[in-house]
Amino acid sequence: MATLHWLDLIAIAAYFAVLLWIGIRVVRREHGEGEGESFLAAARNMGLVQTTASTAATDLGGGFSIAMGGLGFTLGVSGSWLIAISGLSVVMVSFLLVPKVKRWADRMRGLTTGDLFEARFDRRTGTLAALVIGIAWFTFVGGQVVAGAKLLQVTMAINLTLAVVLSGAVILAYTAMGGLKAVIYTDVFQMVVLLIGIVFIAVPIGLYHVGGWNGIVEHFSANPETISMVQWDALGWSKIIGWFFAIFPVWFISIAAMQRIVAARDERTARLAFFMTGVPIEWPLFAIGSTLVGVIARMLIPDIPDPELATPMVIMHLLPVGVAGFVIAAYIAAVMSTADSVLMGPVAIATNDIYRKYFRPDANEQALVRFARAATLIIGSLGIALAYFVPNVLDLMLYAYTFGAAGLFFPMLGLLFWRRTTASGAFWSMISGGGSALAWALLQDWTWLQSWAWHAHWASFGQTYGIDPSYAGWVIGLPVLIIVSLLTEHSSDENIDVFEKRLADG
Repeated sequence: MATLHWLDLIAIAAYFAVLLWIGIRVVRREHGEGEGESFLAAARNMGLVQTTASTAATDLGGGFSIAMGGLGFTLGVSGSWLIAISGLSVVMVSFLLVPKVKRWADRMRGLTTGDLFEARFDRRTGTLAALVIGIAWFTFVGGQVVAGAKLLQVTMAINLTLAVVLSGAVILAYTAMGGLKAVIYTDVFQMVVLLIGIVFIAVPIGLYHVGGWNGIVEHFSANPETISMVQWDALGWSKIIGWFFAIFPVWFISIAAMQRIVAARDERTARLAFFMTGVPIEWPLFAIGSTLVGVIARMLIPDIPDPELATPMVIMHLLPVGVAGFVIAAYIAAVMSTADSVLMGPVAIATNDIYRKYFRPDANEQALVRFARAATLIIGSLGIALAYFVPNVLDLMLYAYTFGAAGLFFPMLGLLFWRRTTASGAFWSMISGGGSALAWALLQDWTWLQSWAWHAHWASFGQTYGIDPSYAGWVIGLPVLIIVSLLTEHSSDENIDVFEKRLADG
């Protein structure tokens, strides 16, 4: 099928309508006392289903669900290692990070990464951590919205500007109405749609058309140039290790992860939710399922110009009327579930770490919610405009993420596991680690350097050795954390016992 049937369009429209209905329901139920906690912390009473679905949906967004089809198209089944590594990271977070952070958040009513760093170190370090993670996540907001808009553009044959306005307006509407609680409840709906659409509809129908797994193996094994498509170890260990170092730290510094831990009903719920997100949701269900969609596209539609179009092309060509609209909605759900979560992170930081702490420390709950709603609309609109109007927004996103990942990962580990870490050590590790990673990324960007001829030899060096900017940041950030911490003493503002249970009585 070349275009979507009107039944498919109705299915997509119904999906958008449900999201708005959820936002309206939440704002009506949570109006009044407790509205602030609901908007910024989902009232700290989310059960296992809500916490698991929201954690998984946030990660399995446009970046994974759409891009994994492209990886399957180009690399084959070995591309599934990408999500498998993310799944391992989530499982490790469930054991190493969740228990400590959840106990702290419940006892001290903490909300953000900035709160955590301030509680352990001092206000300066907490503010820097909040700004680093807030700016990094802000750059992803517009990128996710535009990714969803492009999916609508391809499948519904509508103008990109209209698609951006439509998808962006829906996300901003339900997020501004209900805050984190609305985001989590819509994530539950989106996760159900995504799970059914990809794992239980797209993959089985695709396998039916190609003769099952045996048909795939027989097809690609017949050609020595494509046999790697069905080899699970085709990537090689060097590529897998590179992915590991790039992806594994993400869950330890994610503002979305922090918010789900805060929102969970209790420690046991948070730990089990994160574990289940890793296994079985990310691996094996989505790791293998989303990759297989790309493999099937490579077999049936090998001439696709852009590998990341593999998934929508499979949907358009293979799925029957009505079902195609549902699966398209599943992929829109994937993008939106990430977009709303990366939006709520900067909103919480702007409201809690900047507005409340520096401008209105006496603000009541209603004032905080009003500011948070305004921040949602402003930050969301700016993020969408940035992604839509700035040609190199992807580069901007990667620079921001690189700075955040390289700057925060080791200070976070020091905060959690090394009592000797000082506020000065954490602060300067963030500055030096993030700054050196960002500088290395800029040095490797040949386009940026073309107008700076005297830097040409540095660009050649960066490209030749292929050192990832995050690694460069870690090489600087870790020694700085250790050396500065050993050379300085804990300040009077620091609380090295922030995770100790006995403080609950103090």
